[in-house]
Amino acid sequence: MNAMRRTYLTLSEEDKDYLKTLSKKRTIQAQIVDRAKILLYKSDGMTFNAIAEKLAISSATVRLCVSKYYEGGIEKALFDTQRPGRPSEITDDAKAWIINLACQRPVELGYAQELWTLNALHKHIQKHAEEAGYPRLTTITKPYIQKFLKEQDIKPFKIRYYCEKRDQDFESKMHEVLLVYKQIEMQFDENGTLIVPDDYKLTITVSYDEKPGIQAISNTAPDLRPTTENGEVYRDAEYKRLGTLSLLAGIDLLTGEAIPLVSETHKSSDFIEFLKIRDKKYPLQDTIRIILDNHSAHTSKETQRFLDTMPKGRFKFVFTPKHGSWLNMIESFFSKMTKQMLRGIRVKTKQELEERIYQYFEEVNREPVVYHWKYKMDEIEKKKCCTELWMPFSAH
Repeated sequence: MNAMRRTYLTLSEEDKDYLKTLSKKRTIQAQIVDRAKILLYKSDGMTFNAIAEKLAISSATVRLCVSKYYEGGIEKALFDTQRPGRPSEITDDAKAWIINLACQRPVELGYAQELWTLNALHKHIQKHAEEAGYPRLTTITKPYIQKFLKEQDIKPFKIRYYCEKRDQDFESKMHEVLLVYKQIEMQFDENGTLIVPDDYKLTITVSYDEKPGIQAISNTAPDLRPTTENGEVYRDAEYKRLGTLSLLAGIDLLTGEAIPLVSETHKSSDFIEFLKIRDKKYPLQDTIRIILDNHSAHTSKETQRFLDTMPKGRFKFVFTPKHGSWLNMIESFFSKMTKQMLRGIRVKTKQELEERIYQYFEEVNREPVVYHWKYKMDEIEKKKCCTELWMPFSAH
């Protein structure tokens, strides 16, 4: 009884959150609400008589509740021992039910949202716990759910993207692309000098792709350049859209030359125009090998008719597998171009955007960079997710 004479109860923050939740509920017995309030008031140092007067109950009831707390904790103080089906703690089955809910899509449970929020998951658990056979969870707190999911390393509130391998021939196509990179490596000597065969017949390899939808955006007011007082560029939040352009581009993997073609579209006719530019660039005895994806423009009848007019073996296509764009070295160039030149770009006309894109390529080609694949064949095949392999090549 000595413990009962203390002026306060020492409760953990989790216990306080639990009791506060109970004290505000209107769907449980009134005596349980009163008992929760008794423990909270006692933790604040209120006397038995003050608590009894505040709740309009007898001081004996207050004393009994506190006594049961010291005997068996919160559960014993709140709930009568004869109360059926009231477990003293959250069971493993109840925890498994929480995990199952957290791993489901809310839309499949009748909600409009795609991802859970902590608040929505908490409400769903409290609402359906009784019918699921876990009445203890009707009073579960949000901090407990947050802590529990963190312990289980479950994050139903976040999305992490990856690339699904939907190509049945993914491995074989990947192997073919990597073999091309290996062959390119063999075309250089130990000093990095290109080895020219005696017959002067070379296999030129071009890493190719399109970058459609490059937006031409103009300002509605001139930018304010940095000053000693304001060190940043200040720009009016309003802007005007002038349309879009498509960039068809390749990298000569032997020389590092970046090859651009800016167009209004990226149809078969545009792709054919790019091939014609390459055909004029290289000697007739060379083979032009192009690494590219399976875009319809690359495999269309129109493109095939053009290829049929070329000398046999002039062009050879090596297709990357679906969702395997990371295997194509041009992706590194596009990423670099976006960061260096396209980010935040403003122009007065679409023509200016086109001119600046060509200017960028001219600047790059003044000091061309030869790209080399840096993963070995056996290393790349051990990788399972393309997000782990983003831009796995180096420039020298």
